[in-house]
Amino acid sequence: MSASPVIIPAATVRTVHRRGKSMSRRIGQNGSLEARNGAWRGRYLVDVPGQAERQKRSVVLGFKKEMTKSEAKRKLKEIIRQEGIDLPTYVIPSSLSFAQKVEQWEKNYVVKRKPSNQDLIHYHLKVYLLKKWGKTPVDLITPEAVDEWVGAPELAHLAPATIKGIVRTLQLALGKKFGKAISYPSQGEVESDPRCYLAEEVNQIVDAAKGQDKVLFRLAAETGARAGELYALTVDDLLFDLNVIYINKSMYRQKTGSPKTKNATRWVNVKPYVMEMLKEHLNGRTEGLVFQSRRKTPLVNCSVLNKHLHPLLRKLGLKRGGMHGFGPEWPHGREPEWRSLALSLAADLAFGGLAR
Repeated sequence: MSASPVIIPAATVRTVHRRGKSMSRRIGQNGSLEARNGAWRGRYLVDVPGQAERQKRSVVLGFKKEMTKSEAKRKLKEIIRQEGIDLPTYVIPSSLSFAQKVEQWEKNYVVKRKPSNQDLIHYHLKVYLLKKWGKTPVDLITPEAVDEWVGAPELAHLAPATIKGIVRTLQLALGKKFGKAISYPSQGEVESDPRCYLAEEVNQIVDAAKGQDKVLFRLAAETGARAGELYALTVDDLLFDLNVIYINKSMYRQKTGSPKTKNATRWVNVKPYVMEMLKEHLNGRTEGLVFQSRRKTPLVNCSVLNKHLHPLLRKLGLKRGGMHGFGPEWPHGREPEWRSLALSLAADLAFGGLAR
């Protein structure tokens, strides 16, 4: 009678979970002492930023002929005490590198931001921050180190405002503030006023424009709205009976989102003839975006500039500018209609309230 084969179960693979560093699990250390080449040497463990394991540090305490073993032990304890690594207030350095910290930060924070903010953060990280600090332990990115980097030649071509934006992204990723410890470079050249079209130039542009461009450029000049706010306007935002436009959203990469700031949500008074231009442009349409491409998709700012506005400016012999040139910055005296109406309304309410 043959014996039945014995089945041996497969070995269970045991998963080893590495516990993080914690001062509550440390009982303190006295170090170790050894005599070598006629001298007392002491060894103890120290934390290294960016590494999970502690490293041994060796120090020469003195010669054997000059001190006893007990004296060498007391001196080693004093060195450990001066390091502060056994004190309750000691903070264990993080083992994370900046690149690892950023990976966590992008999953927990960046994905919740507006698309435009996400693009700016990713640009700062890819072009400047990860190249410089990617492999650096987060605890070694100190205000002093950042202050030294701000003056480096690799950032010399950037404007101070741009450098401040990059450092702001770095602070957000680290979850710390540097305060006034950073000395930003001074502005080398005085920036000229942003391009703002004169009233005569606006009339030339609008007269030469065709189709919905004529309405878009006129509305931009009258309201001072940002390009993204104009591209996000829907028919429901136009109150023809009151000659008012409700600006409550913005367009970025053909996706509708919230305006740039909280105060950007507003009601804007518009001249009656501009509302008539809008009504003729819609031609009976009662829904959807006010301004659309030929494919009925949202407008993209670079397409509006490259295919419509910039060719028109070249044709008219005018200095190049963007959609912001129609906006509320009027260094040459042109003041949008919406501002004068708002000031008049505020004055009427103020004096009316006093009269009542």
